[in-house]
Amino acid sequence: MEDMPTYRADIDVANDNSQRRKRAVWMAVVAVVSVIIALSYFQARQYFLAGLPNLPDKTTMWEMNLKPNITILDKDGQVIGHRGPYIGEPMKLDQMPRHVANAFLAIEDERFYEHTGIDNKAIFRALVTNTSTGEKSQGASTLTQQLVKNMVLTPEKTYRRKVQEMLLARDMEAKLSKPEILELYLNRINLGPQVFGIEAASQKYFGHTAKTLSLSEGALLAALPKAPSRFDPTKNFEGALARSHLVLQRMTANGFISPEQEVEARKTPPVIVEDSEPLLEPDILGYVFDLVSERAHELVGEKRQDLIITTTIDTDLQKEAHEAIKKTLNASGDAKNIQEGALVSVDNSTGAVRALVGGRDYAVSKFNRASQAARQPGSAFKSIVYAAAMEEGFTPGTIRIDQPIEIKGWSPENYTRRYRGPITIREALKLSINTVAAQVGSEVGPSKVVSAAKRFGIKSEMRPEYSIALGTSEVNLLELTTAYSVFANEGLLKSSYFITEITDTAKRPLYTRRVSQPTRAYAVPYSRQMTGMMRDVIDSGTGYGARLGNRPAAGKTGTSQDYRDAWFVGFTAQLTTGVWMGNDDNSPSKQVTGGLLPVDAWKAYMLAAHKGWKVRPLNAPDPKVDDPETRFQIAFYESLSQAFESERDMANGVSGPASPRTLNTAGR
Repeated sequence: MEDMPTYRADIDVANDNSQRRKRAVWMAVVAVVSVIIALSYFQARQYFLAGLPNLPDKTTMWEMNLKPNITILDKDGQVIGHRGPYIGEPMKLDQMPRHVANAFLAIEDERFYEHTGIDNKAIFRALVTNTSTGEKSQGASTLTQQLVKNMVLTPEKTYRRKVQEMLLARDMEAKLSKPEILELYLNRINLGPQVFGIEAASQKYFGHTAKTLSLSEGALLAALPKAPSRFDPTKNFEGALARSHLVLQRMTANGFISPEQEVEARKTPPVIVEDSEPLLEPDILGYVFDLVSERAHELVGEKRQDLIITTTIDTDLQKEAHEAIKKTLNASGDAKNIQEGALVSVDNSTGAVRALVGGRDYAVSKFNRASQAARQPGSAFKSIVYAAAMEEGFTPGTIRIDQPIEIKGWSPENYTRRYRGPITIREALKLSINTVAAQVGSEVGPSKVVSAAKRFGIKSEMRPEYSIALGTSEVNLLELTTAYSVFANEGLLKSSYFITEITDTAKRPLYTRRVSQPTRAYAVPYSRQMTGMMRDVIDSGTGYGARLGNRPAAGKTGTSQDYRDAWFVGFTAQLTTGVWMGNDDNSPSKQVTGGLLPVDAWKAYMLAAHKGWKVRPLNAPDPKVDDPETRFQIAFYESLSQAFESERDMANGVSGPASPRTLNTAGR
């Protein structure tokens, strides 16, 4: 028994060692678990916070994550075109009825004023509900979270994005007051396909401002954020209306409205207006939209993305211009191997462009043939040549000999390959005689012709060559039409323009066109003489098919070499309009001159454009010739030209007075 104490001591020592080993094991396990937890925490933190954006300042929040949008207005301020999302004018909470904000709070976040960006109670409730139903039937995102998701984060549906959404929502609540968050939400929430904000939605669906939204209208808009496309009231009104009744029910439950108000709102459902904006189809407005957008950004800078642009376009005239080009080409384009056309129409009183068509089909080609295409104007440039000649002492009665000529190795020929002998330049312009225009151009000098063209507003590079007299230097339709308006305005150049005002979507002015004084490009007496000569072109010359009944008009046909380009540019007292037709690949047509298809389109448009307008005379008084000998010479050579026309008609099998179509084919 003496060994018993020693035995017990050994047992105690063994127990102590065992306990120490257990503690060591547990400590090791705890250490390992702690390390795993720490690593998991840091990995999770790195995962959830990776790419977490910084919350921007309050000012930037109003502009974030919105695609650029441009709205085009016509001359009367009516919307005719829009690209990008619809974004309304920012609205303050006190600018709209209280029931509007309450409707959104009732259905989207009824505890908005109680939480700090994350609604724990709503999260727990949603978790229980979704677990019991086995599907995600209830969400728990706060209004603040929705705002963060739409403005800052990507639309991906992952746990990482959800955690980031909650963190940023908490930060937003720390930066902004509750009214500021609600106001931002109402102005930025998606309320339909490409529709953002309460004002844009109100205008689009109801045709009026959000300032006057009724209870039923406000409830309908509050029904949309859950599924903006599915509940689009223009396509699924019944679905949107049914959900709006749920909104009204929640408003009553939250004490925002009385039961009687709910009943009344259900009895008076909203009326969805038909699209009140007279938007023009892209095929009609596309070329104008591109041109105006480009010039607007030149005026206000590329950084300005959201613009409302008031243009000079007349909606009715734009439609008529598109129809004139399309109808003419559809009727005869294939037969004559002419695939493209363009039209520009300018208001003589201001220089404002009232209509512009850049091609046959905008969907097929975005290339603007009215402003981007540089083509040879042919005989349409002769008006500039003769205008320069007037400044050098020529008169409409000046006589030159129509005969084969050679000018420093250049031998121009007439379209008909026939020659008339002595002829006045009035008759030479009327019948588009090449040899006379070449002589006059060489006598005046190519450099002076170029100088006159520049003064008339032509900006394209002009080559001072003798052949410029027959329009071999390329121009675009817009600038040539502007140049002809100088004659209509008795020598004043009123630069053409498209834009009168630019604002942002908050209606803050960014640009307002200043009324500029026209410049004197040409003397009044010469301008009147040239207008009289071009009036003859339509009355009895190559532009005979462009006659507008009893409405005086003047103009000039033009055809480039090998029938590659056909032009007609003409004017009345009110409008100057130019038409070009040809092919993008510069291939020749089947003998189409400016007096054929371009005249057809020009006349169709001008008759429609002037419908209901007062007939006004041109500034082209008949010339007063006091010298009997000069009067005799003018009469003689005019009768001689008429004799040549009669001879030509007989050769073509036409008897009696020349027909419009015969005269159309007489020259370029």
